[in-house]
Amino acid sequence: MFATALKRAPGLCAAAATAAGGTAVASQLPSELHISGIPVSIVLGACAGNAAPAALKEALKPGVAFATSTVLRSGIVAVGAKLSAAQVLALGWTTVPAAACSVGAGCLVIPALAARAGLAPRLGALLAAGTSICGVTAIGATAPAIGATQAEVAVAVANVVAFGSAGMLAYPHAAARLFPADDSSHVGLFLGLAVHDTAQVMGCAASYAEQYSDAAVVGAAAVAKLTRNVFLAGVVPLMALKHGGAASGKSIAAAVPSFVAGFVGMSAVRSLGDYQVASGGKALGLLDADDWKRQADWVGAVLGTKVLLATGLAGVGLSVDFNAFKSAGVRPFAVGAAGATIVGGVGLSTALLLSHLNRPATAP
Repeated sequence: MFATALKRAPGLCAAAATAAGGTAVASQLPSELHISGIPVSIVLGACAGNAAPAALKEALKPGVAFATSTVLRSGIVAVGAKLSAAQVLALGWTTVPAAACSVGAGCLVIPALAARAGLAPRLGALLAAGTSICGVTAIGATAPAIGATQAEVAVAVANVVAFGSAGMLAYPHAAARLFPADDSSHVGLFLGLAVHDTAQVMGCAASYAEQYSDAAVVGAAAVAKLTRNVFLAGVVPLMALKHGGAASGKSIAAAVPSFVAGFVGMSAVRSLGDYQVASGGKALGLLDADDWKRQADWVGAVLGTKVLLATGLAGVGLSVDFNAFKSAGVRPFAVGAAGATIVGGVGLSTALLLSHLNRPATAP
């Protein structure tokens, strides 16, 4: 065991250092871009991995492989601590079917578009998951479940960064023109359903709040995004079944990756603790409200996202071969643009419909 750990150490340290470097670089970028350290670390890792001598890449390979498998999957489990049923339902029960429409449209249409464009089915699945559910996190969760290559992961991440950023910049202005000025909940619902990555959603909502003096939109957008994230638990097993499980006769239960089950379990623990605190007790019989929220948020946002997930995806970057982008061409980005438009359009249509239905009737 010690020999294995020693063999993995160089690559694992390289992935951790790349993740830290991505966070440092992202902190120096203009704040209005709202680019998190994870996509930056993937780019840094790809540049470093392709520039490194062959002997160095070989020495790093065991640790990088460990980062892109065990570390990445552990991060997905920890991220479940960010998701609580109480938060999801706080915006109202209609948030769940609204999110289901947005996620369902993307997961059905994007793979079909990818097939028409001649893309590999696994790349179509990654584009669907990243666009429809929760950006880089969904790509990281789906990739090991379907056996995607590191190059396919990198192309899917590039789509999320490009089109999620475009939506982040454009959607606040569209929302201001299409929704009533006092309809914070449905503006937030639209932004939370339409933008890809969680960091992009929060940046988009913060931009709207600042420009149009409506701080309530931020909370509504966060809850809508969390509701989308919950669908990760159902979509990943179905993707796994479709891309390999069905051929071997596995049941849906057998196709559920263990880390997705861990993600659901962690979310269930968070939901239970939140319920106990809301009922006047202590979370898990141990922690009061402030301590529970602080500890759960640390597990999900710091340990899960900033440490484990960032290190695992930095390892993905270190594994990328730039030659794969040459063969990919523009087709994945054309599919990504179409998918972003579909998911955003369904999110907008759903939010507008709910806004209209909840608008008080005008007196005759």
